[in-house]
Amino acid sequence: MLKLTRRIPTAVTQIINGIINRQYSLLHFAVRQGIFCNYGDIMKETFKKIMVILMASFILFSLCSCVSVDPNVKQESKKTTKYKIVTTKPSDVNTEEFNAYGDGLTDSVMVKGVKVDVNAYALRSYELAYLIGTSSFKSANKMSADALVQYSFAHLYYDDLYKIPRNGAVYKETSLKKIKNELEKHFGKLSVNLKKSSLYNKGNKRFEMWLPEYGNNVYYRIDAANVSGDKVEIITTFYNESKKSTKLGRTTLTVKVKKGKAVIASLSKD
Repeated sequence: MLKLTRRIPTAVTQIINGIINRQYSLLHFAVRQGIFCNYGDIMKETFKKIMVILMASFILFSLCSCVSVDPNVKQESKKTTKYKIVTTKPSDVNTEEFNAYGDGLTDSVMVKGVKVDVNAYALRSYELAYLIGTSSFKSANKMSADALVQYSFAHLYYDDLYKIPRNGAVYKETSLKKIKNELEKHFGKLSVNLKKSSLYNKGNKRFEMWLPEYGNNVYYRIDAANVSGDKVEIITTFYNESKKSTKLGRTTLTVKVKKGKAVIASLSKD
């Protein structure tokens, strides 16, 4: 129907031109043969025919225009979004696609009167060792600025990095203050110059990053949670599959209690 609508103006023009040319040919033939003819009557007849054609074409065009969509023609969407921008808080984001499957000594322990969530810190060790790519550090101040910024940046939006969806790149930017505050929650106060990170834009004085698609199921077993004084050493073995037959690696994360708060003190990976 849409194709017919587009062709109507062209067809009408061709018909009208044909009528005019035919009438002109008849008039020219009559003059050449010496046949008397009334020029005015011929033009009136021509005009009537043209008006009839125009009225018929107008009615047909109106009927065709009532149909706005041709079901036989693919309608192209004008939306061409390549990247998904997430502005919701972690609790509002659907992260049910990926999960952590752990066993062993998953119960929390008390360290200097502070309850330490052993299971949560075991997963933090996975994020640092296998997602951020930090093999080991004796102090968080020894970590690179890039690793610290990337870790805290992602945690600004997700409580668990292994749950970040794999459904497209996500661009984010944030301030130095927010990065520092997030890092302090995990490691306590640090002396690292975060502005040396490649993720820091000196022009607008903000950190910019495309959030990595970390989404992945985590299979692990907490082998030990050794409490000693003001710290607890959490040893965790990670596996490649749910059967836990193929080992991915092993981490030892030390959590220390400072001023009544548990923070990550060191990490090593086997």
